[in-house]
Amino acid sequence: MLRNFSGSDQRFESQLKSQSGGAARDQSKSTSCFTTFKNIPPERVGLNGEYDHSGLAKRVTLAFRQNFDSAEVESLRIIQRGAVVVVLGKLPSLPLLTRMVNVALATSGAVDVEINGVSVIQSYRSNRTSSRSGGAESTYGQTAGRRGDRHSSRAFAC
Repeated sequence: MLRNFSGSDQRFESQLKSQSGGAARDQSKSTSCFTTFKNIPPERVGLNGEYDHSGLAKRVTLAFRQNFDSAEVESLRIIQRGAVVVVLGKLPSLPLLTRMVNVALATSGAVDVEINGVSVIQSYRSNRTSSRSGGAESTYGQTAGRRGDRHSSRAFAC
């Protein structure tokens, strides 16, 4: 049965019957593909089960607030692109980012998590303070080590 937005299904059905007689039943069965969703897509379910265009982002934000300290997530912004959660902002450590990705993926409706907009700010500062203790030779060696650490696969593992 074809439904319009005003909810007047009966008028449309009576028009079909008057125009085509017995074929109206067959035609009404074939127009069932035009009905609205009976279930809300999981990425569009809001906090209270209602339809919400940004429902997944709101549910992931709520999960972050429940599972992490407020200081850890205060600089983050969570948006969604369909069923993909997009995380933007700054975080103090890479293990925290990994845990957040796991929490986001555990949320119903999340298919993937995009972290291109996240900056991990703590790791470089700790390396700089530890490398200033030695002489010229040790500083050169530690600088090369830092460059290698920065470009290693460990820095990009999630």
